[in-house]
Amino acid sequence: MKQKQKRLNRKFFSRNAKVVAKDLLGKKLIRILPTGDQLSGIITETEAYLGVKDKACHSFGGKKTKRNEVMYGEPGLVYVYFTYGMHWMLNIVTSKKGDPQAVLIRGLDTVTGPARLTKYLQIDKSFYGEDLTESKKIRIEGTGIKSKDLKIKKLPRVGIGYAEEWKSKKLRFLTRGL
Repeated sequence: MKQKQKRLNRKFFSRNAKVVAKDLLGKKLIRILPTGDQLSGIITETEAYLGVKDKACHSFGGKKTKRNEVMYGEPGLVYVYFTYGMHWMLNIVTSKKGDPQAVLIRGLDTVTGPARLTKYLQIDKSFYGEDLTESKKIRIEGTGIKSKDLKIKKLPRVGIGYAEEWKSKKLRFLTRGL
């Protein structure tokens, strides 16, 4: 009999974005539709954004706007933003309240690419600030897969050429074959 896995708790998300980004690999992202149907996939690709010191992060330099204010909130909150005038990006707030770090979910075993992922899961601005530790619309569960048991590629993040020395830092994590 398959053991039911637990939803990830606030303690899981209350760590540095780089650590959380690696540890999210192999976890199950579940979207519960209004009908009760579920869409899901195993997380296979993430990117870490390290807060006020990270030139690629929306909170770089302590910047706080209406768009990114949720990043300053509790770990485990959803930060979605619209990019290129057409795509939603799904991020998870990490670290601690007031330290605006986040992890971008870039891919699942069922769909690759952050824009395709949000389209597949039907994620939009209504998810902004959703609490993954108690939401009825979205959650992340353990699967029994440990990141230390995965073959993880560490790569530079995508689309941040403007971020000078930060563009080459290996803060993107990828695994395949789950």
